[in-house]
Amino acid sequence: MQVPKLNQAGPLRSFFSKFEAHLDQENYFQFFSNRKKAGCDTYLRTDIYPAEKMADVILEEYGVRNKLKGNVIVGLPDPTWNVPIFFFQLGGNEKQKIAMLDISPTLPDVDYKPLIPVYEKYRSLLGIQPCKLDWVNRISSPYLLQCEYGELDTELFGEAMYEYLCIWLEHFYLPGRKLEDESQIAQATNAIREFKLILHDNDPAYGIFEKAWGKPVADAFYYIETRTHPSLPMPGVH
Repeated sequence: MQVPKLNQAGPLRSFFSKFEAHLDQENYFQFFSNRKKAGCDTYLRTDIYPAEKMADVILEEYGVRNKLKGNVIVGLPDPTWNVPIFFFQLGGNEKQKIAMLDISPTLPDVDYKPLIPVYEKYRSLLGIQPCKLDWVNRISSPYLLQCEYGELDTELFGEAMYEYLCIWLEHFYLPGRKLEDESQIAQATNAIREFKLILHDNDPAYGIFEKAWGKPVADAFYYIETRTHPSLPMPGVH
């Protein structure tokens, strides 16, 4: 059997260059599905790794009918650690991009001082405007860099991702400590569940993939992304 190689292309290369040593590459999920119709592909390639202090590190490449394509990186912490969420998305077409980059808090006492100069630098260089999407603001820090279907210097945004990743690694992940207070663990658990729930409720991916692949395959994609604690119910299950 020929197994797909690990995906380390595009923006994922920058992530691997900093975080590869922390990923458990002997214990991971791979998911790939594609529907080719009228010469157009609708595909998703996902690699999901565990890591110390992390529940899931999700690395994705997707394409929709040869019109949209992109990458997603989500670092979801184990809620018993005081590590914030790392989140990156960059996609769209040649003229319009959708992009998000953030270190999202799971506890209220995150010290963002190391991030602020980098945020201000790229906010200015990229001409970032305040986000108008309520659901995005609900799961983001004040230092979100984002583009809502507009023009974007993607090379510069990739540089911003690398600098955010370096700060997340040095100031949050590596010094991350185990939580002992049950109320803090509950707070982090709720924040991670809320992040996953709001993100998936507002992401059109499931509907696009259900139409392209059928519900059982779309459910499989949803399950592997949301199965770890705090897990989400499957779509349509309350």
